[in-house]
Amino acid sequence: MGAPEVERFDTRDGVSIAYWVSGRGDAVIMCHGGPSTTHEYLVSDLGDLAGSATLVFHDYRGSGRSETAAPASYTFERLADDVDELREHLGFESVTVLAHSMGGFVALQYALRHPDRCRALILMSCTPAGTIGRTGIPTLRALGLARFARVLRRAGAYLAWWSWHPRSDAKTRARFSIMGTLQEGQPAFRAEVAAREILANNDNAPTLERLGFKTDLCSELSKIGCPALVIYGENDAPFAAAAGLFRAGLPQARIVQFAGVGHHPLVEEHDRTIRAISETLERIA
Repeated sequence: MGAPEVERFDTRDGVSIAYWVSGRGDAVIMCHGGPSTTHEYLVSDLGDLAGSATLVFHDYRGSGRSETAAPASYTFERLADDVDELREHLGFESVTVLAHSMGGFVALQYALRHPDRCRALILMSCTPAGTIGRTGIPTLRALGLARFARVLRRAGAYLAWWSWHPRSDAKTRARFSIMGTLQEGQPAFRAEVAAREILANNDNAPTLERLGFKTDLCSELSKIGCPALVIYGENDAPFAAAAGLFRAGLPQARIVQFAGVGHHPLVEEHDRTIRAISETLERIA
């Protein structure tokens, strides 16, 4: 799918949000991961859906080509409200929200705050909680001893060298390499995955990263009544651990696990991931 043309709209609090639209059919609004990335890595990977859905990509306030905003507005609740204002701007009565990684917090807040406008949730490599208390032990179980030892080595190296350095792209990459060990998939796909994880200098990144580790929506999941699809890779330890939280809190969700896959199912199991998404869109059409 070729790159769609950028368009813009202003939110009610005056922030210019960049968005891109392609395809035809019912609307699917994408919530990208991060916080140090943009929508771009999802465009080609989701292109196969453009024949049956209107795909709406956008950069969050403070991300990519959208404007920066007041730091106090960098919350998952406000980002969810931006999604609804984008829906309203485009004239859709309701939308499916498709999220990857950190975008899951935005998508879940959308379903909680705008239930009448949320037709369905599609959550790829997402979690309802980022707190250590909620996810720590299940993540360790999913990780296994060998990978846990590698994580400890990388974390030790980070503390010894990078923790006292000022913020920089190199420091951010070193910190993300720890998370990468938690999320790594099949070796044959690691170059493709790395190409999608280009570091963006987003104004919102420090705030959203802190919020991600403080967020716990598990007690709110029972309020979500729309259909849901949860997709995750078996080797993506934090998000494999999250599958149990979704099973408990979203009993209506269809949960799809891919063996041996890491944080990017659209890369490692592209056809099966697109098929699962398409089946969900067909059911709610």
